[in-house]
Amino acid sequence: MTGPWHGPCLAGVFALGMVPASNLDAAPIVLPSGAGAEPLEPVWDEDLSVIRLRFVVERLREPASLYAANAELVFEDMLWLCETQVRTVFGPDAVPQDQGWVGAVITLMDREVEFGVVDSAALQFFEWFSFTMDGCEIDLDEYHD
Repeated sequence: MTGPWHGPCLAGVFALGMVPASNLDAAPIVLPSGAGAEPLEPVWDEDLSVIRLRFVVERLREPASLYAANAELVFEDMLWLCETQVRTVFGPDAVPQDQGWVGAVITLMDREVEFGVVDSAALQFFEWFSFTMDGCEIDLDEYHD
């Protein structure tokens, strides 16, 4: 089999009840749309077996932003973030599903919001992705809280 999720796993780390440390660099990421995203620390949601990858995109709300001109770019950037940043967190050859992780939630926000805190002034987009043998796929099967 081939694909981005095949390779050695982190079974020993998970057997000890630990999760991998974040390898996300604090440096801004240039998204395929051209927008810049600042990664925040991942949130390991063990109850749902998903990793929550959160990014600040300061120009998200601007009327002249790339996203305002083409809303589909938001989804394309989120899919790209799932495909690339999950490998950054788990390692390029790791298979997250082998470790019990079923997917990722990608969040884009116009300002940093503490996880779990409601900020009605912030604009946030969320998308759920399932891990597949080929990478990430939008998860439309179930409603997630």
